[in-house]
Amino acid sequence: MTNTGQTDTLLLLGRVYRAHGLSGEIKVIPETDDPTRFEALSALYVGQAPDAARLMNVQGVRYQHARKGTLVILKLETVESREAAEALRGASLYAPADALPELDEDEFYLRDLVGLTAVDENGDRIGVVEDVLTFPGQDMLVIARDRQPSAMVPAVPEFVTAIDLEAGQITLRVIEGLLDG
Repeated sequence: MTNTGQTDTLLLLGRVYRAHGLSGEIKVIPETDDPTRFEALSALYVGQAPDAARLMNVQGVRYQHARKGTLVILKLETVESREAAEALRGASLYAPADALPELDEDEFYLRDLVGLTAVDENGDRIGVVEDVLTFPGQDMLVIARDRQPSAMVPAVPEFVTAIDLEAGQITLRVIEGLLDG
């Protein structure tokens, strides 16, 4: 079964790194700050993109601690061999937002930042967050600016000083060279 009509409600939770063992388990690099979120899910959408992902039941979740962080080891229904697991290498894992546990008051999904107006600490408009890119070291905000090239700003506390989802605004500490192409 492929995903039909839920593309805009699916959140990226992780990416298949490679097969694990011989029985069809997969190693997943989590794209969430809390890998235990996988435990709450009975099924995930698996595919190269949300609109092409197919629903697969989760049979087991465990963890492996590595130098670069925690990996999630998943067992998915119908993936019974190492070869079947290896065929999923590079696939993304998605879950509907309403299937995930409630976030704490000070938490948000990265997709919630898209569309926020970016302002500096004086309240002057910089632009609009048009995307959030995930890199191993940190996430990057892509800020679309009026009559200027887009800027990439690290989404770290040194530069992101406030996020107000209700006001639709993100406040950035702008230092020399931060917004240069």
